[in-house]
Amino acid sequence: MAELIIMPKLGFNMNEGKLVKWYKSEGDAVKKGEPLFSVETDKTNIDIEATCDGYVRKLFIDEGDKLAVTLPIAIVAGKEENIDALIADAYAQLGKEAPAEEPAAVAKESTAEKAAVVTVATAEKGPGRHIATPRARRVAEEMGIDLASADIVGTGFEGGICEKDVLQYAASAPKVRATPLAKKMAESAGVDISSVAGTGVAGKVMKKDVEGALASPEAAAGTTVGELTQDGKEILEKVPYAGVRRIIGERLSSSMFSAPHVFFTQKVNLEKLLELRKQVNESQDKKTSVTDYIAKAVILTLQKYPDINASLVGDTIEKYKSVNLGIAVAAPSGLIVPVIKNSQNMSVVEISEAASDLIEKAREGKLTPDEYSGGTFTISNLGMFGIYQFTAIINPPESGILAVSAAKDEPVVVTNEKGEKEIAIKPMMNITLSVDHRVIDGLLAAQAVAEIKALLEQPVRLFL
Repeated sequence: MAELIIMPKLGFNMNEGKLVKWYKSEGDAVKKGEPLFSVETDKTNIDIEATCDGYVRKLFIDEGDKLAVTLPIAIVAGKEENIDALIADAYAQLGKEAPAEEPAAVAKESTAEKAAVVTVATAEKGPGRHIATPRARRVAEEMGIDLASADIVGTGFEGGICEKDVLQYAASAPKVRATPLAKKMAESAGVDISSVAGTGVAGKVMKKDVEGALASPEAAAGTTVGELTQDGKEILEKVPYAGVRRIIGERLSSSMFSAPHVFFTQKVNLEKLLELRKQVNESQDKKTSVTDYIAKAVILTLQKYPDINASLVGDTIEKYKSVNLGIAVAAPSGLIVPVIKNSQNMSVVEISEAASDLIEKAREGKLTPDEYSGGTFTISNLGMFGIYQFTAIINPPESGILAVSAAKDEPVVVTNEKGEKEIAIKPMMNITLSVDHRVIDGLLAAQAVAEIKALLEQPVRLFL
């Protein structure tokens, strides 16, 4: 049974979606559960799976297009199923007029089309002319095949070229799929079209792809001089400030300039924590990270000081009983913050297991919107990169974020068993709490960061 595929609504505030990639082309078979397309959300790209078996009969938008949620983007149906009415309905929803010819994508050519061949043949006989059905011409245009230059053997009426002839030629010919305009642009510029990455359906090379290749010396084979700036700098690559990167930038800019940030730093002695972690990891298969213990310390602190586990919503400060802890992760598409929901009910090991699963999904780009939304506080740990100290921007609408730096052996003053002061080498780590001063006072923030320090330096309290 034919199914109209719509642009999904993947978040409460999502009003439109951007089609990032089609995993199937028109005419391809698809099975329920197979990835059909990928959509860009405010934090990541999400693969959407087919909900039924069938064939991709019609695609209404191209990769890179944006469309309001719930509007149709494709049709999946049986190979011979009539979808004319569904196509008409889809175009009506899109506010467009259906093309004059909108035949089923994989249906057999009709007698009317064979009659059309006769008309074309009569009008186009002569040197350099090719007889082809309307559908064959449409398919050839979509696949970037020039019927005038392609050596296609026609098997239709009076040797006319049918759709199946074009498809057979495309399957056997070792050619790059590109629009005629893209091919002409590449040829005139001396660019090898096979070196240009296509962004169209099924990797078809579009006009914009060739333009991008001409602008980037690395992307265009055979070019030796790259684009220069006005002051003489050679440009390696131009990347649009768009998509996830732009969304992240705009949200964090809004946070930095609308929420007055105040920062509080403490130095933490990790000697006892590292020893305890070693014992825990030796006693079980699941290995815990330092971040897992920091997360537990933060959770306990937020429970002790619930005024920090809050958001400013309009004219109201909402304080939360749930501690939904976000952990910032560097994913291929940019920074993303998976959220451990109701972490106040979890042990260190349970936090470790939940965090590991979410971080792996984040790095693979497989997080669902529910898994990266609804946070009440965030931890950003750059210790694994050797960063000694940094401050983090609050992830709105939260009111606080903890920046965690690398542990480093340092000389510190300690009191020995005799009560005397002496210098000892200890593993020290900087933590910096950023808070929204509209919601959190300085005294409260200082108490909270001191509590986190105390918990980490007396880690047995994390298990009480």
